[in-house]
Amino acid sequence: MAFSSSLSKARSQAAVNKLFETMLPGSTTQFNSLKKSSTTENFSREVSLKKLTKEAIKKANKVEKAKKNKQLSKNLEKEKLFKKNVKYNVIKAHKNSENFSEEEQKYLKRLIKKNSFAVRRAGSLDDPVIKDEVDELRNEILALTNEKYDRSKARQHQAKLNSFNEKIKTGVLTYPGLTPGLAPVDYDDDSDDE
Repeated sequence: MAFSSSLSKARSQAAVNKLFETMLPGSTTQFNSLKKSSTTENFSREVSLKKLTKEAIKKANKVEKAKKNKQLSKNLEKEKLFKKNVKYNVIKAHKNSENFSEEEQKYLKRLIKKNSFAVRRAGSLDDPVIKDEVDELRNEILALTNEKYDRSKARQHQAKLNSFNEKIKTGVLTYPGLTPGLAPVDYDDDSDDE
């Protein structure tokens, strides 16, 4: 068999010798030392080793997208928190002037609801100092909401009573025969027994 170069001859001999070594344990064949491979061969070997499969590329892209999405969500969260703080500070500044818009009132109600829920949820704390502070805050919030609720209830009751009295005065509600002071003096309800 004719070889085109001494390098290809040495490679084929090395391959055959290696095969014999693995197949025949008692083989005494010796390797002819390979000549150094050329830089082109080294480069092509490196390129073939570094070639990425489609799955590896997809995986790398997926990891890259996940990192991007995580960074985007972090940025959005920071921006959202910043906007909330700005809005809260604006409303806090308006608090003293009593010039609340309807939107600000709704926002405050949502904020109070959210914070009261967070306080209720934090009921199982281990640190006694923090637990005492949370209890004080909870009592303060409940006192404010109860006071507001009581005032609202009283206002509703008063409005109902005023409405009823107004209906009686205008004559919308009348009950004939039940006018006080017009019943006979000697009239007894027990007369049905006869």
